[in-house]
Amino acid sequence: DWVRERLGSLPQPVRCADGILMPIRGEPHRIRYGGTQSMLDLSRPVRVMTAVDGPDELVISGRPEHAPRRLKDWLFGEAKRDLEERVSWHAANLKLRPKRITVRDQTSRWGSCSTTGALSFSWRLVLAPPTILDYVAAHEVAHLAEMNHGPRFWKIVEATMPRMDEARRWLRVYGMDLHRYQLAGR
Repeated sequence: DWVRERLGSLPQPVRCADGILMPIRGEPHRIRYGGTQSMLDLSRPVRVMTAVDGPDELVISGRPEHAPRRLKDWLFGEAKRDLEERVSWHAANLKLRPKRITVRDQTSRWGSCSTTGALSFSWRLVLAPPTILDYVAAHEVAHLAEMNHGPRFWKIVEATMPRMDEARRWLRVYGMDLHRYQLAGR
C-alpha cells in the first residue's frame, strides 16, 4: 500500500516535444519546432522568443527529427553555463577550487562532489528558479571543504548561501516535478 501510494503521487513523465510547456529558470516556456534551418539560424539552433501574451517560447530550428537533440544540447549547455558561473562565485567566496564541472542526466541527485574535487550536476537544475541552482552549486562547493552533511558542512553552505533553507524547502516540494521532463536518448 505504501509503495502504491508513493507511485501514485509521482508526476507523469513529459517527453520534450513540439508544443509542450517546460520551465526554464523557473519560468514556463512553450517548446516550438521552428522548421527548416536558414543561414541565420546556424549559429543559434535554439532561440528564446519573448511572447506578448502567454509564455515565452523556445524555438528550435532545423528538421523536426533533429529538434529533440538540439533542445537537449541547448539545455545541457545552459545548465553548464549557469552552474560554472555560480560554482565559480561560491568557490571564490569560500576560497576553494573545484577540479572540473560536468552536467549529466542524473535522476537520483541534484549534484555530487567526488573526493578528487570533481563536481557533477543534473541538467534539470536549469529548469528550476535561479536561486535553486545557486543553492545546489553552493552545496556541492561546500563539499570541497567538508565531505559530509554534519554541522560544519551546513555552516559552510550557509556562509555562502544565506537563503539555503528556502531553497531546500523548494526542492523538497517541487523538485520531483522537474524529474518528469524526459529528453531524447533516455
